[in-house]
Amino acid sequence: MSDPRTTDPSTTDPSTTDTPVTGTRADTPVTGARTTDAWHELLHGRRWSSPDTMWVEDGTEYSGAEVGRLAAAVEAGVRAHGPARVVVIRSRSRLGCFAGQLGAWRAGSVAVADDHRLTEREFDRIRPDLVLTVSADPHPSVEPAARSPHRPRAEPLPDEVVAVNYTSGSTGSRKAVAVGRHNLLALFACRDLDVPAPGGRLTAGSFATPTYDGWWFDTWRTVARGGRVVCLPHVNDDVFAWPGLARTYGISRLLLPAAVLATVVEVLPEAVADIPWLFSGGEQFRVSTYRQARQAGLRHAFVNLYGPTEATFATHHYRLPEDLTAPAVPIGRPLQGCRQVLRPADDGPPGTRELVVTGPFVCLGYLDDGVLTHRFHDERGRPSYRTGDLVRTDGDGDLVFAGRLDGEVKVNGMRVDTAALEQRVTALPRVRDCRVVQGERHTVAFVRTDPATLGDPATRTRIETVVQDFSTAIGISLVDRYPVRAGGKVDVPTLMDHYRTTDKAEET
Repeated sequence: MSDPRTTDPSTTDPSTTDTPVTGTRADTPVTGARTTDAWHELLHGRRWSSPDTMWVEDGTEYSGAEVGRLAAAVEAGVRAHGPARVVVIRSRSRLGCFAGQLGAWRAGSVAVADDHRLTEREFDRIRPDLVLTVSADPHPSVEPAARSPHRPRAEPLPDEVVAVNYTSGSTGSRKAVAVGRHNLLALFACRDLDVPAPGGRLTAGSFATPTYDGWWFDTWRTVARGGRVVCLPHVNDDVFAWPGLARTYGISRLLLPAAVLATVVEVLPEAVADIPWLFSGGEQFRVSTYRQARQAGLRHAFVNLYGPTEATFATHHYRLPEDLTAPAVPIGRPLQGCRQVLRPADDGPPGTRELVVTGPFVCLGYLDDGVLTHRFHDERGRPSYRTGDLVRTDGDGDLVFAGRLDGEVKVNGMRVDTAALEQRVTALPRVRDCRVVQGERHTVAFVRTDPATLGDPATRTRIETVVQDFSTAIGISLVDRYPVRAGGKVDVPTLMDHYRTTDKAEET
């Protein structure tokens, strides 16, 4: 067994038939001429003149050639307005964002997709030179929305920057992360993310919104590997359409945020019954969700993905066994090309270390006011990012998430390990999940339970007993589901609003 403290596995499933990205391997740095060649092939390859369906959205099929023509219109729009280093592609359709990114890249710009959800603060992070509005239907169109009124940048962005990831903002305002072309090419080439593709061509369902890192996996990696993308409606829009789309197009793979997957498994498991590979990421994948999926008859291959937004998309993976006996779902081992270093964590629980990720997935740094303000590298200048996540190694050599370095909160002057509290509550009967949230005035354990037991006094008593072992000052709110943001992560402000207006009001 390899030493889990510093490892670089490169295992691959021989049954996968995804088409590899030309001239790239995730475990070999993609630099210099090889980067240029691979990037050029991605932007100008034959796929963009193909009559085969590449994209499906809102009941309409688009060939590779049609996507390519829309991208050409965006490229012309960028070039017509002079030099534009950073271009925002604003579109209500996911195809508009995707083709817009392609067109902006062809014009040599940093492409930032905006589905009309970016805020002014998030615009200030990147300071775009041009904003284009792109429409795919009923008639494709590209129109300039605005030029940036900002002064020139204090310094130019590095040439290798081509895109931006926005963090979820769960620990504050959303940060902008500079993504390099080498980051994306390494992700597209990573064989550990391949799945079997019946008929030789992958069809992937797409749920991710364009401003979140799952977008690179859902869409660009799929197309780069020769596949087609089928856009799924949001859960709140029309989740009942999912089974028909999965059967019609033969969707083989779907990535869902952990909170969304938990909701789908509980409320409508048939929505994903025909999709053989389900990936979960963004937040901790709970054992209770997996067991509920198995009880609902879902026999899929489930893969738990882990990775900070600062590392493009994901760095670790773990395929769940048929019978999971562990108390927590591991985050597993590094993806091909990624490396890990486990640093001593003096303030962490015994047996835990801080996870540091290195390698080609690590992005360049944070952007603010249009410039790189913080680079991700170690003392030798190599790509490196300290996640702030605490992990431990299980008996099989897999990493298990054990909380955050900053995961301890003070409640009435006493330190509380929120990860330990959440794990103990989640292990209780009829409990699906637990999230501890600290606001300005309250610290609350939001416990997701079986809907039938929301008003059960015995269930609440068991939960209170565990929570009070940690602190009697922590409030408790029982919910049947968590509200989620557009990107699929739990909407913490909405949870706190719910507590202040309902649970807290009832207490007083």
